[in-house]
Amino acid sequence: MSFSFKTLILGRRLGNAQHNSLFGYLVDGLNAIGSLLIFIIMAMIVIDVLSRNLFNQPIAGVAELVAASIVMIVFLQLPGTLRHNRMAQADIFIVGFTDKHPRMGNLLMCMFFMAGSYMLYIVYTGTLPTFIRAWERQQFMGVEGVFTFPVWPIRFIVISCAAITVVQYLLLAIQSLWLAWHGQVCLTEEAEQ
Repeated sequence: MSFSFKTLILGRRLGNAQHNSLFGYLVDGLNAIGSLLIFIIMAMIVIDVLSRNLFNQPIAGVAELVAASIVMIVFLQLPGTLRHNRMAQADIFIVGFTDKHPRMGNLLMCMFFMAGSYMLYIVYTGTLPTFIRAWERQQFMGVEGVFTFPVWPIRFIVISCAAITVVQYLLLAIQSLWLAWHGQVCLTEEAEQ
């Protein structure tokens, strides 16, 4: 498969009808970082509980770090969830409709993806001023004198992952538009080559 616009969207075929591109590796890498963060907060919680029960000495800042990590995990894993079609949705209508009317079904999916990209764009534009404010004012979370950490990395992850999710939504919208143009239900082996 030579480089083309379709390759940019779908990436290169890896085998078993799987594709990946540099953007796909970025999205999957963010997903892996989110999974690693889940493991880290689980370990922090277990260590904090053991420290409380065995030594009567809680670890400072665990609750604040866990609360901040949940937001980061959601946004780190959002583009991957979308890319691998694991976003919660009611497929009962669209799957049957797309099977019977591929052009209209894919146009509806394109509209869904465009609406999703707009919603994440709103998240991006809404979070950007708070990120700039947190950066300029050096805002922090926690209890001063006990445990504090800066807020800007959390907001940076939110805005960067929201922007990546916007791009992922737009790529899926272009793919749906391409499928609608060709009247296909999904990408076949002939369409991939």
